[in-house]
Amino acid sequence: MSPGDSITGATAVRLLARPDQQRNFDVPVPPPERILWTFFGAIGIGSTAAAVGAYYVTLAVARFPPEALAFFVAALSASVGLSIVAMYAVHRRSSDQLRAWLAHQSGHLALPAWYQALNYSIRISIAVGVAAVVISAVVAVSTALYAESALLGLHIAVGGLLAAILDSIFAWLFTDHSMRPILQAVAAKNPMLPVSGAGIVSLGLGTKMAIVIVGVSVVGSVVVGTLAFRGAAAAVESGRIEGLALEIFGVTLAGLVVSLSGCLLVARQVTGPLEELTTMLAELIPERYSTRALPIDSDEAGQLMAAVNHMLGGLEEREFIKDAFSRYVTRQVRDAVLQGGINLGGELLDVTILMSDIFDFTPMTERLTPRQLVKLLNRYFGEMVEECLEHGGLIDKFIGDAIMVVFGAPVRLPPEVSALRAARAALGMKRRLAALNEALVAEGMPALRTGTGVHSGEAIAGNIGAVQRLDYTVIGDSVNLTARIESATRTVNHDLLISEQTRALLGDWAIVGEMLEVQLKGKSAPTRIFPLLGLREDKLRDPPPLDGSGAS
Repeated sequence: MSPGDSITGATAVRLLARPDQQRNFDVPVPPPERILWTFFGAIGIGSTAAAVGAYYVTLAVARFPPEALAFFVAALSASVGLSIVAMYAVHRRSSDQLRAWLAHQSGHLALPAWYQALNYSIRISIAVGVAAVVISAVVAVSTALYAESALLGLHIAVGGLLAAILDSIFAWLFTDHSMRPILQAVAAKNPMLPVSGAGIVSLGLGTKMAIVIVGVSVVGSVVVGTLAFRGAAAAVESGRIEGLALEIFGVTLAGLVVSLSGCLLVARQVTGPLEELTTMLAELIPERYSTRALPIDSDEAGQLMAAVNHMLGGLEEREFIKDAFSRYVTRQVRDAVLQGGINLGGELLDVTILMSDIFDFTPMTERLTPRQLVKLLNRYFGEMVEECLEHGGLIDKFIGDAIMVVFGAPVRLPPEVSALRAARAALGMKRRLAALNEALVAEGMPALRTGTGVHSGEAIAGNIGAVQRLDYTVIGDSVNLTARIESATRTVNHDLLISEQTRALLGDWAIVGEMLEVQLKGKSAPTRIFPLLGLREDKLRDPPPLDGSGAS
């Protein structure tokens, strides 16, 4: 054994496998063709809007000369066709990395691909709107020149502008809805992906609602007002006004349906994530800290889901630390440390230290294979650690085949309580070793012999080490003396020895053998030690509680 072989409890915690916070949810990944069909859907909406605009201009507002109407339809069709080609180029550029990821469905996702998924609906809708405005301007100017009518060109421009607004809004609503399966699949691979910041086009909920409500309402109002005026003028000219009210009602109802449908789609974007969060948080328990929301929007709802994911990550991390810490200290010590109730700086404490070592371990390593040796040590340490933790011990460190346990730190305990717990743990370790040896011999493995030393005294407890690595441990003469007492078990033919100080703290509780005086290394005078044979548990009318709140 050497100091270089030391593995402290804190180090062992860091060596535990940390579960990956990037949870893989069971969300199917759509094929890359999903983006192509989304694009065609947006183009279909744009074509429909162009047709609505053409209808509005040709039948409801403008008066076309016969030859100009044919020119208008031809110019509109040609412009729409060219715009589709340009839009396809925008689609390819706005989704190249995302389509590549969807095609391979690899676990790693580059941030640009995620940005493309988040920004696709906004970019396509903007491109659709800009294309519609350009088409309207080109068709309006060319038709006005062809028909030599500036008024006709103005009507076409107004109608095209209204169609462009509707086109852009509903193309955005459609692509946003169509892209959700892709966004969910991508977010499921890594729910901690960013939903705001550089590279992400963010529209707040208020902006989205304003765009839909104002845009659709303005278009609806203009269309309804124009059609109503046109119908009223026609009714007055014909002298038949009986159906005018019904016609106005029908046009108004159609406008309301369009406005309401857009508002409901935007509202669903808000209520959907909030319902998901509400359900998830209502069922949140420590066992479900690994669950994650799937933020798929860059608005406030998506940012809230991202914030909840970060919160869950912190809770999961804390729960993991608690679980790992519980492997080395008692629940009371763990909770006190995590709640900040313990001074982790240097402090002088009255503690009882237990050290235990395996006899003839080096020859054993020559007879066993590395796999057998590791398995044997793990079984041995598993039994010893469990016994010490049952009595409130802090597993300070493993040194090769030796173990060092501290009682009374970091949580302060009365010295009598620390000594009693250490004695109980030492005797319990002997019983567990006897049972383990029976199983080992039955399996053809060598039996283990150990020596254990227990000493009580003052020690400095705190974080010891360098800035790069600190370990909570105890140091001082008491630690060195405990190691010497443990070494003495090899020469006095007793496997469990306690110091005179521990014997005094145990008082009538201890059943000990004849006092021994041994010359320990580094000590000028002989040291008195006692073999610990057992404890008189009948002397303990009220055993000390594990939290150290009192002594018997």
